[in-house]
Amino acid sequence: MNILSVNLRGVRDSRKVDRIRGIITSYGVHFLAIQETKLGDMSNFIFNGYRGRAAYQLEVVSAEGRSGGLACLWNPGIFTCDNVIKDHYFLALSGSLNQIGTRINLVNVYASSDATVKRSIWDRLVTIKNSLQGLWVFMGDFNEVRDEMERFNSEFIASNAEAFNQFILATGLSEYQMGGGRYTYISDRGDKLSKLDRFLVCLGFLERWSMATVLALNRDVSDHRPILLSTIPSDFGHIPFRCYNSWMEIPGFILWRS
Repeated sequence: MNILSVNLRGVRDSRKVDRIRGIITSYGVHFLAIQETKLGDMSNFIFNGYRGRAAYQLEVVSAEGRSGGLACLWNPGIFTCDNVIKDHYFLALSGSLNQIGTRINLVNVYASSDATVKRSIWDRLVTIKNSLQGLWVFMGDFNEVRDEMERFNSEFIASNAEAFNQFILATGLSEYQMGGGRYTYISDRGDKLSKLDRFLVCLGFLERWSMATVLALNRDVSDHRPILLSTIPSDFGHIPFRCYNSWMEIPGFILWRS
């Protein structure tokens, strides 16, 4: 299963639609999590452009005014959803992976920048995590870093990072090492960098897909970089046979050509 998460800061721009559809096509994305849709009435917007002609299912959390908003789109042939939990700051989908019959919970998060509200979000997510069975993947814009190294030229508040790390510890979640870059958020002026976007997975997920990868993609239509979690290993075929010219000088060496 390939999962794409991105904070788009609004979803109506045709450039954003084209960019995300291109990523979905290029990387074979099965599940798309969007943060900050800025859509109050989702019935007035059609997400068809993001998936092209491919079949998909959709769940949303409406924005309050022009703040927030969440959307999840997925391939129903890969994931079957049978339970949805909605909150202003997260959208949790429970169901099963069709091909292997494994129970899984996928949580799209867009956390507040307010420290007090954020800690309340962490508490609610811990309660949900403890109430449902299955594998877990939390994704999105957590609006927080885990340590000082995840910020550059912006304020680091140790107590907020500690609260975030305590949430991760309480839920038993882990991270894959992210490739493609250290930071996911870049300010409009380009002078402030932070790793605000990430995937957090449970131990069972980590054990089942130990070779999964997380990649930060290029930032071009938002101030956040899209991040991709892929559990499908890349197969480049057989390892090519290397032949050195010096081998041909060895008596008895025969070079066969197919």
